Amino acid sequence: MRVLYFGTYSVGAGYPRNTVLIESLRSVGVEVHECHVPLFGGPSQKIAAATTLRGALWYGLRAATAWLRLGARFFTAGPRDVVVVGYTGHLDLFLARTLSTFTRRPLVLDAFLSPYDTIVGDRALLHPHSCAARALFHFERASLHLADRVLTDTQAGAEFLARTFGLPLSRCVAVPVGSLVRGPVLTRRRTPVAARLSPGGDVLTLPPPAPFRVLFAGSFVPLQGLPYILDAAAAAPEIDFRIVGDGPDGPQVEQEVRERGLSNVDLVRRFMTRTELEGFMTEADAVLGVFGTAPKTARVIPCKVYDGLAAGRAVVTGDTPAARELLTDGEDALLVDRSDPGSLAAALRRLRDEAGLRDRLRRNARRLAHRSFSPEAIGMLLRGALQELVQT
Repeated sequence: MRVLYFGTYSVGAGYPRNTVLIESLRSVGVEVHECHVPLFGGPSQKIAAATTLRGALWYGLRAATAWLRLGARFFTAGPRDVVVVGYTGHLDLFLARTLSTFTRRPLVLDAFLSPYDTIVGDRALLHPHSCAARALFHFERASLHLADRVLTDTQAGAEFLARTFGLPLSRCVAVPVGSLVRGPVLTRRRTPVAARLSPGGDVLTLPPPAPFRVLFAGSFVPLQGLPYILDAAAAAPEIDFRIVGDGPDGPQVEQEVRERGLSNVDLVRRFMTRTELEGFMTEADAVLGVFGTAPKTARVIPCKVYDGLAAGRAVVTGDTPAARELLTDGEDALLVDRSDPGSLAAALRRLRDEAGLRDRLRRNARRLAHRSFSPEAIGMLLRGALQELVQT
């Protein structure tokens, strides 16, 4: 099978989705040709394009130039059986549909995240009844209905698109986000300490153990639930929280850490490279997922959860319908109540204190990663969906 992977899709640190899909298809023998012109240099440019006039004008000019280059490359990219428009490609889909009328090949859109749901629902950048929000809704609806197949990351996400935009559920295929972490990362070595005797020589005393450390790495947006994590940190001052990333809520998070005097929170406001992420995981006893209370949180399993599982780490995330599509509480992860930060604090103390729990979660996490979202597992799933489309 020959696939043309098309568009201005996002790649690089923080955007593993397209790389995972391309590598997974290649791992199962699919010939993938990329027709790609990058549009955004990073998360900050996306935020500026969605929230500022200057950013929107820059985006429009850059998109027009990218489309001209994509159009020229489309016809020289070689034969293909199906065209996959990578995330984020809702706008690119209109160009791909126009170009595909000459080749009559099926068209697949990776609708990994909904622009309307993200901008209007999750981040509340537009009022739902505004003209701009309605225009965005109809734009997304049109792009979804133009595609012959639509990829989502979870079944809950597919059901949302079907319910919100009137898309036939049979046209959707749930493909896991997966991870670029290819094996278990090293486990932090706790420095051994020597026992000390009291001056009388009859009382054994030991230094305090190394603090239990947890890692959150991601964007600072409502979906992630940073206030919830900070509340848990306040409730468990003996546990070290390392929070890495940035986003619209970054200044507010930094201010809250400072004002609340959360000395057990190590806040690093920048996005990490893949190498840095694995380095931080080496030092972490547990990896945190998402805990937001917005409806969108219930429909996604974020990259950080897949990364933590693939790295063989103990993962703790919010208990949601999407999470339960993949995870079993107490077996390969711990799922906590998103309405109660004390639930997260209790789960972390349980991981620290309950003999064997962390090791069991780590073993089962690696088994789950191999079975459900290794490159071969994702590749087989996606190849099957594309072959079915080509044969119809």
